[in-house]
Amino acid sequence: MRNSAIISVCVALVVSVFAVGCATGAKGPSDEELISATMNNWKAGMETKDLEKIGVTVSEAFSHVEYGNKAQMLSAVDTMFKDGTLSGAKVSLDTAETKIEGDAATIYPVEMSFASGSVTIEFNLKKEADGQWRAVGMTVEM
Repeated sequence: MRNSAIISVCVALVVSVFAVGCATGAKGPSDEELISATMNNWKAGMETKDLEKIGVTVSEAFSHVEYGNKAQMLSAVDTMFKDGTLSGAKVSLDTAETKIEGDAATIYPVEMSFASGSVTIEFNLKKEADGQWRAVGMTVEM
């Protein structure tokens, strides 16, 4: 009987330690890692002309004075892909700095070159309800 009680206590301790370990163990990617993934997806989309890849990096709340909302911006990018404006696009995130304040972040400078020139972009990202960081705005400098 005594051995049974000791075994029960030991099992309860092991289960408790395991449960606490799971609750405090791996927390998933950091905000910095999630933002980096968003920006790398945008970069890959621009360099491979993949509108879907670009689209997942842009919030439904996206707004831009020139490019409009998300759908209008993606349409404009698609037009630039088709007419060759963004031919040979290359994106550099090498010097970009990320500043996070709560659920908002800015990434600057993002350098993009293409056949007809180059631009520097500042991205404004927001952490959305699903935990992903997406672009809600941007400033493009010629």
